[in-house]
Amino acid sequence: MGRGWEAYAENIINDFLLGLQTPIPRLFTTPGFTEASARAALEAAERKVMSIQRFLKRKVEAEVFNPILRISKISPLEAKVRLNWGQPEVPSLKVSDMLTAYEKGAIEREELRKMLIRAGWELP
Repeated sequence: MGRGWEAYAENIINDFLLGLQTPIPRLFTTPGFTEASARAALEAAERKVMSIQRFLKRKVEAEVFNPILRISKISPLEAKVRLNWGQPEVPSLKVSDMLTAYEKGAIEREELRKMLIRAGWELP
């Protein structure tokens, strides 16, 4: 590439990276980033992501979840349906819940045994 085009190519790359709205590519490609400056850049990007997530959460809950609940004749206040980012919360199962599921035919005997073993029961 000729010398006259280097600044132009650099400008295109900078615009592209700016459009990504994340500092991570810069951390790998630009010399001189210290660990402290990298942490500061990532914290700033994380705050932006969290802000966008809060906005999307409010919109999705108000404009998607609540109308669907109302159409289904379910009160959004009672249903308390929420959008959660990240790993899903896994409910803790009590033995009474497992036995109730078995009694109602929701799970088979072998499934109940596997669940009880995972819960710490010693079964042959």
